[in-house]
Parts: sequence; C-alpha cells; structure tokens
Amino acid sequence: MNNFMQMYSQFMGNPMQMLMQKYNIPKDIDANNPNSIIQHLLNSGQVSQAQVNALQGMRNNPMIQQLINNKQ
Repeated sequence: MNNFMQMYSQFMGNPMQMLMQKYNIPKDIDANNPNSIIQHLLNSGQVSQAQVNALQGMRNNPMIQQLINNKQ
C-alpha cells in the first residue's frame, strides 16, 4: 500500500514523467490533454481499449475515490 501511495504521489507531482518512463509518448504531445495521450497510446498499440475501460471503471470505484480524496 505504501508503494502505491508513493507512486500516486509521484504521478500527481509529474504525470508525464511517470508515463514516459513506461510508455513511448512523444515529447510534442499536449501533456495538458489526457485524451490526446490516451488516444496516442491506443493508436500505437501500447494499451488496449479493454485496459482503458478497466482504468476508467476503477476511477468510479468508491474505495479508489476515497483514497484519492484523502490524499488531496
């Protein structure tokens, strides 16, 4: 759980840095537009639509929402 919270904190501090460590994201992509990043990852085959759907479903999970709200 501590590792997850540390990763979450790092992600919130600099989301593009964390994403660029794992995924091939062009530097010229609009970092302020999450949809453009998601679309690039889908178009390049780095993530599947099922993975995106699963993450979006997690966002609506009450336990995840509570965890995020407690850290803000």
